[in-house]
Amino acid sequence: MTCPNASAEEQPFRILSPPGNTPHPAVLFVPGCSGFAASNGVKHYDERAAELQAAGYAVVFVDFVARRMQLNCAHVAQSEVAQDILDAAAWTRQQPGIDGGRISVIGWSFGAGGILAALKVMPADPPIAKAVMYYPVCRGAVPWSAAVVGLMLLGGKDDVAYPALCKPVMDGVPAERLRVVTYPDARHGFDNRGFPEHAEQSGAPVYDAEAADASWTALLAFLK
Repeated sequence: MTCPNASAEEQPFRILSPPGNTPHPAVLFVPGCSGFAASNGVKHYDERAAELQAAGYAVVFVDFVARRMQLNCAHVAQSEVAQDILDAAAWTRQQPGIDGGRISVIGWSFGAGGILAALKVMPADPPIAKAVMYYPVCRGAVPWSAAVVGLMLLGGKDDVAYPALCKPVMDGVPAERLRVVTYPDARHGFDNRGFPEHAEQSGAPVYDAEAADASWTALLAFLK
């Protein structure tokens, strides 16, 4: 079910809540550069959100693109995405039926880069417990010191968000706080079935069903 209707001022973030009054864990969704737009008719984020909702998670959509009345991330800074994530976490903590100690965030591509930016400025008492980053834009990213556990899911053949740029983060965050999984043959966008399964040109997202299933299984185990 969705949260009751409210004005944009009262309801700054869209939220899907599972049934029942028991405090639920929550997951913030931070999309890639195109926001929550469908890819070739496939609403990837809505599909994943529905799965998590059915599993007992509340899902909060952090739409940094639409909030700025943009079509994509071209004119959005990573620092702005980071602030949206912090704002969404604080807002989510105040919602009824939410377990404030079990708020996680999942980001894709540019949104995952925004998570890295948010982790850099996270307060000593972080509002987020876990962070999942699908093929993050790691340019300029640095290790974080906040007590947040991360899962980074990379495509070994990603030629959009180069995995090598994530090395400073991978080297600087202790292994107990960051798990990195690389799918050797996967390219950018490998978990989104709205993308084609093959692409001749470089710099194009490509769906990889095997990597998609494996990464989602890893994500679900990580969130528990």
